[in-house]
Amino acid sequence: MENLKIGAEISNLKKILADDEKFYQIPDYQRPYSWDKENISDLIDDLVSAFKRNDNENYFCGSIVLVENTNDNRFDVIDGQQRITTFTIISCVFRDLYENVLGKKALKYISNSIQDEFEESKRKLRFLTNEKYQVDFESDVLKKIEFIDFKNIERELKNKKYLANAHYVNQFFTEKVETENISVEDFIIWFYENVVLAVITCPSQDSAIQIFNVLNDRGMPLSSIDILKSSLMVKLSSKEDMTAFKSKWENIISNLKFAGLDIDSMLNTYLYYKLASNPKNRLDKELLDIFKKENKNSLEIIKEISDFSDAYIKLHSLQNKYIFCLKYLRHKIYWNAIISTALFENYQDIQELTRLLVAYYYQNWVAGKTVARIKQTSFNLLKLIKSNAPILTIKEELKSNLENYGTTKSFKEELQSSYVYGRRWDRAVLLLVEYFSTDNNKENFIPLSANLHLEHILPQTLNEDWSEIFTEEETEHWTNSLSNLTLLSLRKNVQAQNYSFSEKKNAYANIDNVISSFVITQEILKEDDWNVESLERRKENLMERIYDKTLIF
Repeated sequence: MENLKIGAEISNLKKILADDEKFYQIPDYQRPYSWDKENISDLIDDLVSAFKRNDNENYFCGSIVLVENTNDNRFDVIDGQQRITTFTIISCVFRDLYENVLGKKALKYISNSIQDEFEESKRKLRFLTNEKYQVDFESDVLKKIEFIDFKNIERELKNKKYLANAHYVNQFFTEKVETENISVEDFIIWFYENVVLAVITCPSQDSAIQIFNVLNDRGMPLSSIDILKSSLMVKLSSKEDMTAFKSKWENIISNLKFAGLDIDSMLNTYLYYKLASNPKNRLDKELLDIFKKENKNSLEIIKEISDFSDAYIKLHSLQNKYIFCLKYLRHKIYWNAIISTALFENYQDIQELTRLLVAYYYQNWVAGKTVARIKQTSFNLLKLIKSNAPILTIKEELKSNLENYGTTKSFKEELQSSYVYGRRWDRAVLLLVEYFSTDNNKENFIPLSANLHLEHILPQTLNEDWSEIFTEEETEHWTNSLSNLTLLSLRKNVQAQNYSFSEKKNAYANIDNVISSFVITQEILKEDDWNVESLERRKENLMERIYDKTLIF
């Protein structure tokens, strides 16, 4: 790669999108745009937090790798599609929400980041991946976003990724403006002038892909963990102390590895314990700043890290049904930090704490709330546990958050909706019911693997037998509802297929001479028929059991 003329610079969005005579395209070999609600929520949350911390500082937002396509007079985006597409969507949201209230400077930044200043039809970004993507992007976002008050964006815009994310940007940013007293004009100007990326420009597609691979696969930069370790060791004066520190460090790694865990995740959890707030810098910098304020020597520090690591390992070795349920959550750092902290601090009410956490996080998950909804409350819990606050105080903290955002109402509506199948939480909610269907306290954790399938009792494709039992309207209402779903192993799911109910019961019970191991599936064998009355009974039964574990505030 020595002879390649590769350019690299740190540029702000103003230069990348609004100023330069640069136009971009996503090549046809790229995967589709995939950012979702959580990605948008995290990005808006991070941007607003950075703006509020110091609106004069740059906020680094990753890198993009480009190669000049002279045939099209555009730059092919080799890496960074998700970012540049999302920034374009954000620009369109700003345009359609605030066009009548912004000054000339902000409006020019917005307009020039969407299209050519003198040729409106020439868009800054286009897609070659699939004609449908370009048509959708143009009609749904670039021309004008039609903001509609959808009851459920995820479901109603399931096949409209760009439009769905535009609605999420609107939702999350508008909320930040209202709750955190942000000047829209100041934020938009900061967004273009202070959000920066590393722009790497390559002379050919081959060189760009090589750079992409180095950045994503083969690069072995000195990690935050390495920097932390060396920074602590260098402060030790004697060889004996350095040997003791190194031995302790290696023992921590060995114990974590034996438990199937890693030091990176443990130290991130430890950082959340120490901060009880959102980290603003790299792990090593945050922790070294904390240690400096605490005036502890390196041997005291490694002793505390080792003790915390033991608590972290203990958490992950617990055979506890509530812990099993928490393991399905996407944002694991919060409950990991809370329970590890409770174990480390010898908090007395850990079992009740885990019960409350399942109820709180599952309500937020099913209700479609993002990490921004749970983040501050999770930090508040860390502080309460460290101060040994009564469990009733923690319960009130969680209850207050749920009430403030109307979470419980949304939770109930989503659980009882006709479209549960395909939601990220569908199997997890049924597993919650499964775990607590027996009094056996020695349950094993059931991973969300490819071998765990959701079975439609009333099949998605009806044969004549089923069509005689259910009307078209009833089929639409019940097929993908929670009441009609149960858990099966891969083998039994294949066996059950779209047979009649009697044949399905036989598959659940007798094929391979093994009954389904899932209690909630065994319960279906007690039904003589599967009809609307059966579904209504099961709905009532499932809701009662789910509410017993989640509506406890």
